[in-house]
Amino acid sequence: MIVDIASDVRAQAVPPVDGRRAHAGFWLVAAVYTLVMLGGTLPIPLYALWAPRMGFGPFTTTLIFAVYALGTVLALMVFASLSDRVGRRPLLAAAVLAAATSTALFLLADDVGTLLAARFLCGLGTGVFTATATAALGELAVAEHTRRVSTVSTVANMGGLGLGTVVAGLFTQYGANPTRLVLWAYLASLVPAFLAVIVTPETVTARQRPAMSVRRSTIPDRRAARTEFLRVATAVLAAFAVNGLFSSLVPSLLREQLHVHNVAAVGAEVGLLFIVALIAQVAAPVRWISGRRPAQTFLVAGVAVFETGLWTRSLPTFAAGTLLAGTGIGLAFRRGVGVAQWLADPRRRADLLSTYFLFAYTGTIVSTLALGLLDQTINQDVATLILALAVAVVATTLASALSRPTTAIA
Repeated sequence: MIVDIASDVRAQAVPPVDGRRAHAGFWLVAAVYTLVMLGGTLPIPLYALWAPRMGFGPFTTTLIFAVYALGTVLALMVFASLSDRVGRRPLLAAAVLAAATSTALFLLADDVGTLLAARFLCGLGTGVFTATATAALGELAVAEHTRRVSTVSTVANMGGLGLGTVVAGLFTQYGANPTRLVLWAYLASLVPAFLAVIVTPETVTARQRPAMSVRRSTIPDRRAARTEFLRVATAVLAAFAVNGLFSSLVPSLLREQLHVHNVAAVGAEVGLLFIVALIAQVAAPVRWISGRRPAQTFLVAGVAVFETGLWTRSLPTFAAGTLLAGTGIGLAFRRGVGVAQWLADPRRRADLLSTYFLFAYTGTIVSTLALGLLDQTINQDVATLILALAVAVVATTLASALSRPTTAIA
């Protein structure tokens, strides 16, 4: 019998933390997790204002997206699993400081180099926080509430990403200082976030000396468990490839081809993908979340429909594709986090989660860089069609592989 994803995570021993402190720490980590992820998408609507000022075009925009994902991948390979050795709290605090430094660099940026440095540092902080916070949530959840762990972690991740573009779009369109006010507000919000991390209970009791090295990707040892993990990891890679393609494409697409110049509307359209993914995670029927095919079905349908909207220059069709793709991304992500939490060794929880998120952000890097490179040589419509077909082939092949029976994981 395959893992029952409806139960989300295997019951783990509760860390030696007072129940009320653990409960408060759980929600503090979840809140800061949301805020850090919000910062990951906050700059997206600002690129339209920075581009003419700093003199860069579509290729540089996709490069900025790829640099962010590259920073996240580097964090997952080098830093994220450190929390298994030195504790969750030091890594969470360092990630918040990285987010603050990145925001300060955005405020100072007057050239592409500073913008790239800020985005790379933002990716580093996001990568460290993503794996560490997900592990901490699994350990702070009291025994009777372990089922909520993957729900809360995925809500914090996708909800924060969705809110980032919406908030930035509103500030940019209606604020007094479009490229600075939203960044100052975000920087101020990181102060109480840092304090929240400091008072959060530590859940790693057997600490070791830190050892810096490029980690090898960790996967479960048992064959059935390894197979199940690789399935959900490949699914999230395809999902985040769509995410990267969509996020890097939409701002310029709406302005140049669909003639939408309201920055708040652009931010809302990008945020819609993440908001729908969030809703899918918390409201979809259990059979969709625990099933193997629904995520891939929605993902392929979404790519097909928003490509149709792109070629026909139809905003309603593009929005419909966003709804479908967002649902597929949400289902893939929710199932994957549940499986990773369930399979993880409690002593190396962040390690396996780092591998899972490494798959996810690799998908983002590949799709954004490929789009930027193809856009230099062929029409953007053709470039996105090629990438959309590639994602559809990966997702379809995966769905076919997932239909094969497997042995038990328990």
